[in-house]
Amino acid sequence: MDETTVLILLGFAGVAATLAGFSGVVAVFGRRAHGEWFLEDRFRLTNMLVTSLGAGLFAFVPLLGVLLHLHGPRNWTVSSLLLCAYCVAYIVKSYPHWQHLLRLHPGALSPRISVVVSGSFYSAALIQLMNAGSILFHREPGPYVLGLLLLLIIAGIQFALLVLRPLTAHRPHPSHEEESIGKESEAETAHTR
Repeated sequence: MDETTVLILLGFAGVAATLAGFSGVVAVFGRRAHGEWFLEDRFRLTNMLVTSLGAGLFAFVPLLGVLLHLHGPRNWTVSSLLLCAYCVAYIVKSYPHWQHLLRLHPGALSPRISVVVSGSFYSAALIQLMNAGSILFHREPGPYVLGLLLLLIIAGIQFALLVLRPLTAHRPHPSHEEESIGKESEAETAHTR
């Protein structure tokens, strides 16, 4: 494995750790500091953590492969298959949550952002499968790094949406007003007791 690839992987691991760490910062914004999370914010935070931690973990997989004496194409085949499996597993796991959120709060998630995020996941999985199968790629580091970059893009988008939501002055989704009213009345009832 060449030095440039190692430096890129380590750089991605650093960016991934930074994004995962920023999730704590996101948690203290606005209503979230008091434990009042909207479903889409929890969904975004989960996506941010899963993709950033996944990118960080998978940045080290090829390096571990070298230590286990997997060199060249074998290392990239194993690494790509593992990253593909990770992406597919998360797509399968998150899809029901995404559907549930869309049913409970239609319009809460931007369709354009949903297309970008899901397209990035599908692309990352497909590129890894193609790299492992030597289809258009030759079991090399480029497609693997691209897959990690797509995961970091997803994490970055989720981070931006989580941070921008409390900073923008817009009316909450109508179903959120009902949630807020319900929580406020519960708090008032508990306070008067």
